Amino acid sequence: MPPSDAAILPVGPDVSLSSERLERAATAPSARVRPTTAAEEALDTGRDALTRIRDSGATVYGLTTGFGPLHEYASDDAGAPDHGEGLLAHLATGSGPPLAPPVVRAMMGARLQALAQGHSAIRPSTFGALSSLLEAGLVPAVPEIGSLGASGDLTPLAHVARVCTGEGHVLGPDGARTPAGPALDRAGLAPVALDARDALALVNGTSFMTAAAALALARGRRLVERAEALTGWAYRVLGCSLEALDPRLHEARGHDGQSASAAAIREAATRHGPAEREERPLQEVYSLRCAPQILGAARDQLAYVRDVVETELNGVTDNPITIPDAPAALHGGNFQGQQVAFAADALNEALTQVGVLVERQVDVLLSPDQNEATPLLAWDPGPTSGLAGAQLTATALVAELRQNAQMAGTSSIPTNDDNQDVVSMGALAARTAHEQTERLAPILGVMGLALAQLTHLQDAGRAEGPAPPPPPWMPAVEPVVEDRPLRSEIETLADRWLASPSTD
Repeated sequence: MPPSDAAILPVGPDVSLSSERLERAATAPSARVRPTTAAEEALDTGRDALTRIRDSGATVYGLTTGFGPLHEYASDDAGAPDHGEGLLAHLATGSGPPLAPPVVRAMMGARLQALAQGHSAIRPSTFGALSSLLEAGLVPAVPEIGSLGASGDLTPLAHVARVCTGEGHVLGPDGARTPAGPALDRAGLAPVALDARDALALVNGTSFMTAAAALALARGRRLVERAEALTGWAYRVLGCSLEALDPRLHEARGHDGQSASAAAIREAATRHGPAEREERPLQEVYSLRCAPQILGAARDQLAYVRDVVETELNGVTDNPITIPDAPAALHGGNFQGQQVAFAADALNEALTQVGVLVERQVDVLLSPDQNEATPLLAWDPGPTSGLAGAQLTATALVAELRQNAQMAGTSSIPTNDDNQDVVSMGALAARTAHEQTERLAPILGVMGLALAQLTHLQDAGRAEGPAPPPPPWMPAVEPVVEDRPLRSEIETLADRWLASPSTD
């Protein structure tokens, strides 16, 4: 893959991956994985420590024992390839359509960063096999449903691990499933044989939920910033008083996110100088006047989510973990995804409320008593209907956001012979938050079209106020003079505002 088409993904204990860095690697055609020197040393020392621990006669979960509630039984073939293969085989279940390729690639990148810490005791050659899979641009076919986020993301990661062995399926260019073995061969990759520790290290972590939450977070940050910019444009087009954006007002309350949102809205509203109109009301409706408070709360929520998700992204989520200095194998529950589940639910909540706010702003722009223009921004009311259909889409999307804003992190269902008696449902929470970004973005698209239409009406003398120039981030939109289908235009704006920035 040419360097221009690949993103660099550094991994190691001395690397702190951000959500945006992971997203760039996940949305590029391929990623160039770059283990640091510290990662290479950690991989070697971790595996050497595991060998010494096992040679001492210590019991090590999954290596000398069975898996899950079967850990009370010794494994007759501990360390043999078929023990690890059996683990992957019985976990290769799941349901639903395959995950989108960027989510799968992000999951692989997140797993590599966890393994690169050295506490997983995976063989360096197995780490290299997973790296090569990502670098070759091969995307394992992973069903979207199957992880409880309790003992890690077992089922999704098992589908990835099996591809490393030449089993399972990958997604072809057309999205269809194709056998992994021939795909590896075409990419010049050899299948890898996994022992029990390798297999367990590849699946026993929170990499799916963490990756999905990281992608949702990166998208969510861009969408909140776009909502602020659109709000500022609305202030400008409508000629609203800027008093509600005065920094002293927000400093008096003390919330950092609120002050930052007010500043962002004010910057967008005053890009071409002040445009306040005396005929506007002293106090605008809440969707405009309280936008800094609402979007600022979303900013604060995203800051919390970032702290949790990126801590998880750069942490160790295996069981057991190997401590090379002792050496010791510590058995515990670092694979339990409750932190990510709570964070993803919080992100979902914030995204939903941003959608609620923006849909109400769309209504302001389409209402004659607020916009001093024609009803529904129709060019010729009666013969034409303007943005009536587009508003229906925005309203329907808010209903979708609300319907999917249920908490997943408190939805535990015991399973696994009651070994997993409390589960996080972190995978469901993170996957839902990621999907919510795809519901929010089109609402912002409708808002952009409405603002563009109002400026066209002003420019044509069909609405009060001077038409400000469009902001630089808004593509040109033709005025809706005669009714036309707006679906593709809404989707174009949504895709543009969801998209990741250019790769490294």
